[in-house]
Amino acid sequence: MTRRIPSPEVPVITIPSSSYRTQRLTFSLLFTGLIFALGLAFGLHAMMVGHDHVFGTSREVPWGILITPYVFFACLATGACIVSSLGQVFRVTPFIPLVKRSVYISIIAMASGLFAIGMEVENPWRVVVYGILSANPLSNIWWKSAIYSLFLLLMIGNYYLILTGREKHARGFGLAALIAITCGNLNMSSDMALIGARSFWAENYMPLFFLTVSSLSAISAIVVLNRFSDWLSEKRSNNELALTMMAMRKLSIVLLIGLLFFVTMKVLGGFSAQFTENPDAMHLLVKGDFAVNFWVGEVALSLFVPLLLLSFYNGGSQQKFFVLAAIGVLIGLFITFYDLIIIGQLIPHFHDYNLYGDPQFYSYSPSLHEYMMMAGTVAFFFMAFLIGELLFKNSHS
Repeated sequence: MTRRIPSPEVPVITIPSSSYRTQRLTFSLLFTGLIFALGLAFGLHAMMVGHDHVFGTSREVPWGILITPYVFFACLATGACIVSSLGQVFRVTPFIPLVKRSVYISIIAMASGLFAIGMEVENPWRVVVYGILSANPLSNIWWKSAIYSLFLLLMIGNYYLILTGREKHARGFGLAALIAITCGNLNMSSDMALIGARSFWAENYMPLFFLTVSSLSAISAIVVLNRFSDWLSEKRSNNELALTMMAMRKLSIVLLIGLLFFVTMKVLGGFSAQFTENPDAMHLLVKGDFAVNFWVGEVALSLFVPLLLLSFYNGGSQQKFFVLAAIGVLIGLFITFYDLIIIGQLIPHFHDYNLYGDPQFYSYSPSLHEYMMMAGTVAFFFMAFLIGELLFKNSHS
């Protein structure tokens, strides 16, 4: 009788399906890359034919909508550096898990802001060449460019040291970057006051306003991008970051309450000249042509809707409320920065003298080139984030 020797079982290797993740990541990269390429093409075309032919700006309104993503991403980079410093420099426990991702977000946000201002300037290479060869320490714009460039280098060094495990040296770079970006952020109101609309922009509380909205935008961006990362990797929400999310919720509520003060001052300035040095601009914002922007964007989306949604969020499966609140904050703050940049320029420089032939308000409408270049800047930020997810996913998780 022949004995049958059983054949050894072949182990079955189960490969987790990553087709959906690959498809999502590939589609997102292609989509953002296409929008970025279109925005860059419009920017190059504007440089060749001249900004005065394709931009909606003028001698009276020299800053257009492209300044908005510059200020938005510069503030986002500032806030992300503050959030990373809470965990990295000051060792606040709930924020330690956010250090790597917030440092990376700060880097790509500042790069996006510099890309936006580079597209807005007709000859951006002159900034690099003459900023070094003929530096002018008396120029606010020179200081802004120098500080932001230094900050970007410090954060890149910080991120490299974090990835290589040299935490002590990374903390030094993080502290230096925090000092640099705080100086740059506090100087932003001075930059805006250079073109004649000083009484609308250079209010006493502006430095505190920029630090508040910077931190708020960074927390919102981190929440949205974390959720976006989970969607790309098909990762379900877990309780690993529950303590961190609740800490960010509390900080967001505090910052929103602070933002309520600034919004209240704008409302009072729009209805009474006693609360502002430029009542015409504030009236235009609160009750004039920009009233929809103000009440929908600055009041509803960036303030009251997020406060309402955050009141429903208590952690766990209710994360969608936090994500929706964060999206509202980001959209509302983008509108806030647009209003802040444009409205002050619409008031004629010598409107108090009632000059004959001088219009009551200047006008400005963004052109197609400006819209596409702005979209390209936003796409550049998301494309850089996706590349980071592809290269550094294990580091950020």
